[in-house]
Amino acid sequence: MNRVLAWGHARVIENLLGQRHRLDPPPVRAISDQFAHDKGTVERALMSLGRDLQLVQRHKAEADPAVAAASILARDEFVKRLKKLEHDFGLPLPKGASAAVESAGRAFVEKHGPDALARVAKMHFRTSFRVRGLPEPPKVEWRR
Repeated sequence: MNRVLAWGHARVIENLLGQRHRLDPPPVRAISDQFAHDKGTVERALMSLGRDLQLVQRHKAEADPAVAAASILARDEFVKRLKKLEHDFGLPLPKGASAAVESAGRAFVEKHGPDALARVAKMHFRTSFRVRGLPEPPKVEWRR
């Protein structure tokens, strides 16, 4: 999972650096929450543009005003897109994992079919299995 997260972080950094001409001043560092024990996990995932930056990884990175601001902007975009999906599909799409989410998921599948669920849900979550009436994957004990 950490390699997938690292790839995602690296991809975002590369995409932003691809817009370097729009950034004034140009970035010299990227700050990320440290999610992996080994800081090299993200560093190894960086591509050519990202390797020119200083990568700072630390726990509770949102204490940095830039990271906090990015988090606020990301949340705002998530909420806006969720509202658009609700409008496009004509159903409420509650956040999280609850009975309300399962109920909305079942209504969604009933109206739009199980294949459309991937457009509005994380398909690897147990909730998506329950909503589609499929057996849940076995629980795996996680060990560090």
